[in-house]
Amino acid sequence: MKAFLNIIFYRTFRFKRALTLLTVVAICLAAFMAVRGVMPFMPVFGTSMEPELHAGNLILIKQMEADEVKVGDIIVYNVPAAIRDFYNYPPIVAHRVIEVRDTQYGIAWRTKGDNAGEDPFTVRAQDLRGTVSHQLPFIGFPFLFLQSQQGLMFVAIALSLFALYLYASDISRGGQKIHRGIFAPVIKETTRDTEALAERMTGTEKVMAQTQEALSSFASAMAEYAEHLRSHTSAIQGLAEASHELKKGAAEQNKVLERIVEAMQQRRPAPEERTHPEKPAAGKVYPPGCVKSRQHAGVGRDIFGAA
Repeated sequence: MKAFLNIIFYRTFRFKRALTLLTVVAICLAAFMAVRGVMPFMPVFGTSMEPELHAGNLILIKQMEADEVKVGDIIVYNVPAAIRDFYNYPPIVAHRVIEVRDTQYGIAWRTKGDNAGEDPFTVRAQDLRGTVSHQLPFIGFPFLFLQSQQGLMFVAIALSLFALYLYASDISRGGQKIHRGIFAPVIKETTRDTEALAERMTGTEKVMAQTQEALSSFASAMAEYAEHLRSHTSAIQGLAEASHELKKGAAEQNKVLERIVEAMQQRRPAPEERTHPEKPAAGKVYPPGCVKSRQHAGVGRDIFGAA
């Protein structure tokens, strides 16, 4: 039911839109034809009939038979092309009748503007459009604008823009259909490539997430190893300090040992002294109990084996 109502609404909208455009076009055509003298009304072009008819007013034309026209009536008549070009007259004129003539070709009239001179030609019965019945002030100015080249260009551009405004949505949909028909293969291929790229990006994101997780684990392991290294570094520094102290102690011990060796070397007798003891001088007698006498006696025993 809703879809049916939408279809009715859309068709009604399209009908109103087309009717609006046709109405505007009809108004423009009517204005253009009024200037050309085809419609039962026309704008007043100049000031030749002032103060009776003012420029810019819209006059209504009442049909009248040729034998009914009399002097003093304001008639509307067409100007033949030859006269129009020669005397530079507009296509249709409204002037007052000043003389009625009965010629071999039928009734004719001499006309004149109330604010201008007599027309240089005779109006024929077949050129009669009628008489002026009423006039509407200022409504004729838009019709006068249409007789100029600028007015025609403006109307053409305005109608084109108005039509584009009314049918913008249809034009857009048609353009989209054409676009899809022409570029459908390219769009399909692009969509496929986009999906493949999206899948690759998803896989890349997963790999990056795994890599980030591995890097986080590696960073944690490195932090733990750094803590371990710091503890080992402290122990190695302690060992280094102890080794330094041991080296200092060993150096001190070496110095002490060197001093002891030097002292022992100074106190050890020379080899000559041990092999060749000093003999007492011949005939020298030491008193009893003297150290020298005991040493002398002992040395003699050592050498000769006597007790």
